[in-house]
Amino acid sequence: MKIVSIKKITVLCVLIFTMQACKNEYYSVGKVGYTVRVAYPELYSQQYATGASVVMKNTVTNYSYTGTTNGEGEVVFSDLVPGSYQLSVSREVKPEEALTLTGFEEQLFLNASSAVQKVTSDGSLELRLQGGKVGSLVFKEIYYVGSRTPAGGTYFSDQFYEIYNNSTDTIYADSLLIGNTGGAAGNSSSAKPYGFQTDAGNVYLQNVWMVPGNGKTYPIAPGKSIIISQDGINHQTDPLGNPSSPVNLGPGISDFESYVERSDNRDLDAAGVDNLLPVYLGSVGFDWLTAVFGASMVIFKHPDPSGLPLKLEPGSTSVSRYVQVPRSSVIDGVELLANGNAFSFKRLPVAVDAGFTFCSGTYTGQSVRRKVKTIVGGRRVLLDTNNSTADFEVLTTPTPKNWQ
Repeated sequence: MKIVSIKKITVLCVLIFTMQACKNEYYSVGKVGYTVRVAYPELYSQQYATGASVVMKNTVTNYSYTGTTNGEGEVVFSDLVPGSYQLSVSREVKPEEALTLTGFEEQLFLNASSAVQKVTSDGSLELRLQGGKVGSLVFKEIYYVGSRTPAGGTYFSDQFYEIYNNSTDTIYADSLLIGNTGGAAGNSSSAKPYGFQTDAGNVYLQNVWMVPGNGKTYPIAPGKSIIISQDGINHQTDPLGNPSSPVNLGPGISDFESYVERSDNRDLDAAGVDNLLPVYLGSVGFDWLTAVFGASMVIFKHPDPSGLPLKLEPGSTSVSRYVQVPRSSVIDGVELLANGNAFSFKRLPVAVDAGFTFCSGTYTGQSVRRKVKTIVGGRRVLLDTNNSTADFEVLTTPTPKNWQ
C-alpha cells in the first residue's frame, strides 16, 4: 500500500509539472506588432485617411482589436496574438469634410476589407477605402430563408424584399431594378467562391426584374416603403400557402410580385398585386426563388437594362450567363451569406457592401432588417454605412410594412 501511494504521488507530481510547463509555454507565446495604413479612394484631395476605424478580428477566437488611424493614416496594433485575422475599415465623411476631399458636399460612408491575413510576425498592410454617398432608397428588410409547414416540410414562396425611402424627398419606384447574385453562400466547405469576386467595378446578377410605370406611377414618400414578394398572397390563410408562414403578403402589403408567366400556369398571378417586368431570368423556373442560404441582393437604375452585357462565370464550366451591372449604377446592396464564417464567399464589391448579414439557419422564418439610426419628426432614418454587418439585425418574425 505504501508503494502504491508513492507511485500515485510521483504520477501526480509529473502531471503538475507537465501542466505548469504547458501553462508557461502558453503564456510565453510572443506578441507581434502589425501596422495598418488606410488610404482614401483615388482622386481624393488627401492620400491617407485620418480617423478611420480599423478592426482586426481573430478568426479562431473571434476576439477583435480596434484602433483609429492617426494623421498619417496609420494605426499600430502592438500586442497581437499570432494567428489569422480578418481586417475591416470604416470611415464616415461629413458633408463639409467631403466638400474638401471630393468637391461635393454630401455625406459619405467609406469601407475597406481584406482577405484573411496570417499574422505570425511583425508586419503591415495598406488598404484603400471605397464607397460613396448615402443611399436614398435602401433595403429595409429581407426575408429569404423560408418557413416550415405544420408537417415539418419546407416552404419558400413567402420570400419578400422591402425597399425603403430613407431620404426627405418623394422618390418614384418606376423603372427601379432588383436582382440577385449567383454564387455559393458559404454553406458548403467544398464550394468555390463566386468567380466574379475579384471584379470590384461590377456586380453580376443571376436574375433581374424591373418595376413598371411611366416615371411617376409609383411614388414612395419619405419614411415609406414598397414590398416586392415572390408570391403576393396571404401565405397564412391562402389554400396554396402555409399556415405556419410568418407573413401575410397579400394586397395592401405587397406592392409587386415576381409573377412568372408560363404556358403551364405553374405560377399563379395574385389578384390585386402588380407584376414586376422580367428583364433577365437566368435561373427562374416557375418562381423567382432566391437561395435560402443567402443570395446577395441589389437595387439599381440603368437606362438600358436589356442591353447590359451577359458574362460567363470565370473558372466555371457552367454555360449560365450573368448580367454585368456597373457598380456606379447600384443604389443599394445587401450581402447575404450562410453563416458568420462565410466572409470568403462574398459576392458584392466592398464599395457596395463591406460586410454581410445572415440568419441562424434555413426555414427558420427569420428575416434581416436594417437598424434605425434616429427618428426625425416621426420619420425613421435607417442606418446605412454600406456595411451590412453593422447595419442589419436578425428578427425572429418578419415585419413587412411594419416595425413590430
